[in-house]
Amino acid sequence: MIFREQAPSSDLAAVIDRFWYFEPEAIDPESYEHVIVPEGTAGLCLIEPIPQIGAFISLTGPAERAVRVPVQRGLRYWGLRLRTGAIRAVLGLEAETLTNGMVYLLAAVPVLGAEMMAACCGASSLTDFAARFEAVARRHVQPDRLDSTVCEMVRRIHSGDGFTPLAEIVTGFDIGERQLRRRFLKETGLTPKIYARLRRVRRAVLDLAYERPKQVAAVSYDHGYADQPHFTRELKAVFDLSPHQLSAYLHQIRLFNVRDVDDVRNLQAGRNAAE
Repeated sequence: MIFREQAPSSDLAAVIDRFWYFEPEAIDPESYEHVIVPEGTAGLCLIEPIPQIGAFISLTGPAERAVRVPVQRGLRYWGLRLRTGAIRAVLGLEAETLTNGMVYLLAAVPVLGAEMMAACCGASSLTDFAARFEAVARRHVQPDRLDSTVCEMVRRIHSGDGFTPLAEIVTGFDIGERQLRRRFLKETGLTPKIYARLRRVRRAVLDLAYERPKQVAAVSYDHGYADQPHFTRELKAVFDLSPHQLSAYLHQIRLFNVRDVDDVRNLQAGRNAAE
């Protein structure tokens, strides 16, 4: 399996997190379920070439658990992740209506879906796909629909990798905590508590798989879990896999330019140099 990422252009970085490309390799099974580490945001996926159909584009909403999707050797998967809180600005949809769901983009947002289908099918590379989608997106994105308060809450959660106490995240705004929670849910489709949990789990999973594989107890401790059983229960709840099963699966994927994984690897390289 090959997985590749690319950053968006600077003018769309407020609403698009990353573009990505996924393709099974010749050594992979003909078909299998791919486990997607939850991001807590929405994403689009164009699959091609599909016999008799050609292609289709799915829209996956913010999910509380890992999403499992069927993949097939011989098909190519292009996609992008939206920034958390950017669903309304890009798609014109309410985030809560997409939570834990997957729909066809043509059905959910017909104009954007049709334009994306016409423009993005047959891309020659991830760079080409990103350029084609960005040309379409610039006609639809409405930056004024971004909620700056929610964006700041997301920034605070990210800066602490999900460990920042909620009381600290909601401090300093001119509205009450209850209203902040409602606004966060409306714009992201998840509660602040669940979103922070996903950030913690994601960072721990990356550490488990790409920094210190198989040292589950050390990863549990570094990421604030009470003990190894606590961490194992969290992974079971989110992925329905044990730490070793998840690590083994992720190690099958050849990664290129994956930002979070590169961060983890650079951190380990720095630690090794210091030693």
